Amino acid sequence: MWRHRKNEQAATKMRRVLHLICAVFLLLAFRAWHLGIAQREEGLKDAQKPKTRTVLLRADRGEICDRFHIPMAVNRICYNAAVYYGQINQIPTRGWQIDEKGARVRTFPRKEHIQNLSKVLGRVLDLDPGRIEDLIHAKASLLPHVPFVLKTHLKEEEYYRLKMLEREWLGIHAEIGQERYYPLHKTGCHIIGSLGSISQKKYTEVVQEIHNLQEIIHDYEMQGALPDEYISIDFAYKRLEELKDKAYTINDLVGKSGIEARFEADLRGVFGVKTVEVDQLGKTLKELPGGKTPIPGRRTVLSISSELQQFAEELLTQNEKDREGRSVGLDPSDKVRKIQKQPWIKGGAIVAMDPRNGEILAFASHPRFDPNDFVGKGRSSQISRWLETERMIASLWDGQEVLVRERPLREERSSVSWEFYLDQILPKEGPMREVFEKADDVAKFVQIQEEFQEVLYFSKAASPLAAMEELPSKQCSRLQSIATPADRLFVIDLCHLVIDSPRFSDELLAKIGSMKIGTYRLLNQAFCRLEKKRKEEALHKFHAAEFAAWRARHQKAFLQQKREEEKEKKTYARPYIDYLDQKEKELFQVVWEEKKIPALLEYLGTDNLDSDRELLQKTVASLPPGLGEEFLRTFRTFQELERSLLTPHRRFKTEKDLASAFYPQGGFGYSRSYAFQTSAPQGSVLKLVTAYEGLRQGVQLSIIDEHGQDGKNQIVAYSLNKNPYPRIYKGGRLPRTHAAHVGKIDLVGALAHSSNPYFSILAGDYFKNPEDLNTAASLFGYGKKSGIDLPGEVAGNLPKDLKMNKTGLYSYAIGQHTLLTTPLRSTLMLASLANGGHLLRPSILKRAASHPPEYHHSLPLPSSIRNPLFEGMDQTIWSHDGSARPMAIKSLLANPALMHDYLLLQHQMIGKTGTAEIMFNPNLYPTSPAQMYKHIWFGAIAFDPEVPAKVRWESPELVVVVFLRFGDTGKEAAPIAARMIRKWREIRGSRSYTQTTSKVGF
Repeated sequence: MWRHRKNEQAATKMRRVLHLICAVFLLLAFRAWHLGIAQREEGLKDAQKPKTRTVLLRADRGEICDRFHIPMAVNRICYNAAVYYGQINQIPTRGWQIDEKGARVRTFPRKEHIQNLSKVLGRVLDLDPGRIEDLIHAKASLLPHVPFVLKTHLKEEEYYRLKMLEREWLGIHAEIGQERYYPLHKTGCHIIGSLGSISQKKYTEVVQEIHNLQEIIHDYEMQGALPDEYISIDFAYKRLEELKDKAYTINDLVGKSGIEARFEADLRGVFGVKTVEVDQLGKTLKELPGGKTPIPGRRTVLSISSELQQFAEELLTQNEKDREGRSVGLDPSDKVRKIQKQPWIKGGAIVAMDPRNGEILAFASHPRFDPNDFVGKGRSSQISRWLETERMIASLWDGQEVLVRERPLREERSSVSWEFYLDQILPKEGPMREVFEKADDVAKFVQIQEEFQEVLYFSKAASPLAAMEELPSKQCSRLQSIATPADRLFVIDLCHLVIDSPRFSDELLAKIGSMKIGTYRLLNQAFCRLEKKRKEEALHKFHAAEFAAWRARHQKAFLQQKREEEKEKKTYARPYIDYLDQKEKELFQVVWEEKKIPALLEYLGTDNLDSDRELLQKTVASLPPGLGEEFLRTFRTFQELERSLLTPHRRFKTEKDLASAFYPQGGFGYSRSYAFQTSAPQGSVLKLVTAYEGLRQGVQLSIIDEHGQDGKNQIVAYSLNKNPYPRIYKGGRLPRTHAAHVGKIDLVGALAHSSNPYFSILAGDYFKNPEDLNTAASLFGYGKKSGIDLPGEVAGNLPKDLKMNKTGLYSYAIGQHTLLTTPLRSTLMLASLANGGHLLRPSILKRAASHPPEYHHSLPLPSSIRNPLFEGMDQTIWSHDGSARPMAIKSLLANPALMHDYLLLQHQMIGKTGTAEIMFNPNLYPTSPAQMYKHIWFGAIAFDPEVPAKVRWESPELVVVVFLRFGDTGKEAAPIAARMIRKWREIRGSRSYTQTTSKVGF
């Protein structure tokens, strides 16, 4: 009974389940009939209805022009191939279809579309279809609302072929873009700046923020909840719209320096949107309302005159050559004055400013770069040159690039040969250079290394240096002329840098031991160039074969591991293609190390017309079988120089560091402006500040500036009653004037003759407090940034030990000690004197006529202070014995035309010379001493020549500061300032220049 009832219940449940299954099946069948039969006509009509397609419209970047509206940064048409992932998103990710056997099969329409689309684009653009597919999935999908550029600078026929394909293929976008172009090339490069790709980090942050905002808005619309950091949902909507308007993509170029970076938001503009109707074939039918017109970036008008700027840069280029051999100083080895070795590029700057309103008219620096290289196609080597990266240094060492410096009307090039390298790191004469003159072949370099290795083997010393100190004179005999153990070790390191002795067998040495080191370096560089070419070809084959096979087997697990690592580190998800690219490089490097030499030997046996192949082939062919491969294995690229040095050097740790030694540690400064982004001691130009403070405190000082001797004591000057001022004075060391007999001078004469003891005594004996000079310098803005609208300005430095360092105070009073400043700050100091005491905020943008000048503060400058300063500056140039008198300047004496022009500015230009002493070590061996070098300055104020002489100082016209590194004396910079003044007058006269400021602009 109980069992029968249980069976009935089970049967009832079974019937209910069967009824439910039948009901569901009937519903599905009815729905299929309804869609396929009843709504067939309606579905066909929907399919034939026009579809919409949204296109992003790029905004034109704002132009940059000079004060006379001469273009300095413009846009020109550029055809690009792009992909809109937002359009591809319309294709479903999954679907079903009936196969040949009538079975339903799952399909992936979007994936298949991307595969086919990639093949089409690869064929049209001559790109790898697999790479395109990866880029679409990994990067184009991150910001689907903006186009992802696959290739720029399309040919016109490529563009129109792609335009035709837009109708057939969803996602293709043939774009007429804008390319930045700088028509004046290098002129004004440090002002205008450069563009560069948006960083991966910044791009990822933008993508992540957009995704976060979309999730916040979605949660708010569904649940009404907001995160704590959001006060209102309006902020989220506004921020999301702002990010989409900017439409940053991974291919975008953004401002990286100069005006391009400082005003990126204004220059970039706002992208627009256009929605169009398209038919089934993709043909555009009409534009739909509701679109948004792109807003171009703001046109930026600079205060500079491009013509004056170009002239200033040409003057710097010319003077760069003129200063060669002009550095003269004591040789530490024999205490004899000699011509000093200078850097291959010295550098300098010129600043010209209107002192009435702070507008900068010229802002030149040398060396310079071409900003077009940062936006052009295939110019990565030039970018590395301008940015002075390790990659460029490696290319120079490996012989793949050459050093370039500007000269008037041409460029001068030099390869990094063995001789050039030694010239940069060692003196041209001396025991170390003699060693390399005698040991000049491969065999001798190997012998030097092996002799020391033998010493190390038997020595019980704790370090190579200790072993060298114990070295008997009969061992390493080639190095005995070198006095110190550290320098001897340095020679051994240099030998090993070029010749890696363990790589040379006795058989090989017997054949090539007599080869000169210079020849061996040339062959090594030829090898490096040849390897680079063959490596690029091998990489393409590896990508298509071995790496494709690796991806098929390992990609899924590899990427899964990377995503897990990202979760553990809580970092943003990087595009998977970045991980694959990195892995490919690692795998290829292993394969290439195995195949490199055989591949190169095979290539040497061909008949290809290649100068490097011919050079290497000639040597390899002269060797017995087997030694050719061994010879090639002796060569090393820059990246292989990983061995630690024997020498305990202050700068170098590895051979790679030593190979880089030919290049200045801070670089030549192509992309760094010497006008405001580097600082230096100012020298005697600061005497104007010392004089200002003396006048402000009411000091009246006169001395007799002449050298003397009191027994063993040097005398640098005398008081009027003949009391001597000894060299060591009141706990400090007084500087002396270069001229031995200046005579009796007051403050005006001290400025004119640039007397050193006068201003040191003034600050040390007559100022109420040692910090008074710092107070005065601070009034003129020293030690602070000027506030110019350009990134990267340095503040400089003021001394901090004046109360306890008397020598420091004496040096500071003449512009030395730890004072550091920029040409821009020096210009502002002179402008403050010229305009009546207003410390201006410099303007790199052209001011509107109604816009008053901006200034930080005013400082007291009555005529009782200003007039003596200006009188001293006037006598500096126009008195018969002033420090910058025309007859004392070599360049004027050698050029009558320049002398004539200089004299035309008599009493219209006043100025102050500056010769700042610096310690610089031109050689890099361990015991090389630093030497005294000089940076030279000249600061000038020009006045309106139309104004009567009696009141001319009330009408300043122009301030010019010239700064030249590694020169001789400041007076040699005065003609450059004079030429700048005359050029500005010429420009102003040739253009309808309207003076928009009052007498002083305030």
